Amino acid sequence: MQKTIFCSIVLFLGMSSLSAEMTVGSYTLPITRNGVTHSMVAYNYWSGEYPKPVIYVKGNQNKWVKIKGYASLRKPVKRKVCSIKTGIYHPWSKDRISLINYYSIIPKVDYIVKKNTVLDSQEIKKEDKLENEIYIAEGICSYLLYKKKQITTVCVKEGIEYPTAFKHIKHPAHSSEQWLYLNCREGYHVFVQDVDLLRQPNIREGMMSGYGRVTTPTRK
Repeated sequence: MQKTIFCSIVLFLGMSSLSAEMTVGSYTLPITRNGVTHSMVAYNYWSGEYPKPVIYVKGNQNKWVKIKGYASLRKPVKRKVCSIKTGIYHPWSKDRISLINYYSIIPKVDYIVKKNTVLDSQEIKKEDKLENEIYIAEGICSYLLYKKKQITTVCVKEGIEYPTAFKHIKHPAHSSEQWLYLNCREGYHVFVQDVDLLRQPNIREGMMSGYGRVTTPTRK
């Protein structure tokens, strides 16, 4: 059942092509914010039962809008103008937009296994480490085991054996961020953070009309 839920979510999210600086699955990514470099966990979608926000790029007659983004999300410095297609930008959107991919950057959450246990038919031994916790939806999380095997199971904190079977490892971290990687009409690509994009001209927050369905704002 858990794997069925996970596969359904992945189909909804519609994974796109990865950029040259990204890899498949969860991975540690250094990001620099306000002159400080943080080690975060990155992955290529937005998590949650109802991922937010829904971003509506309001069009003109040419169906293109100019926004500003960055060449890299690792160390955003100089902003670049980028013309993108109008429409709804969200993992559930079916619009033909300028999206290349969605990215999430979250604090690193790891656990040490305190006793032999089983997670979703996977035997986990004492002293093993579960790394890079990613919340997917409906109490389901993804973890990296042995630094290379991705497993999907009930979130550790949701299980009846927590905290007797697991010890949370705390890491200093920057707060979570969500980004879009966009194809520009000008012939290059940019990254833009969701909250940044929502503050730019001709951009409004759209709406969810049900699970898996997004739409434009009531007032366009």
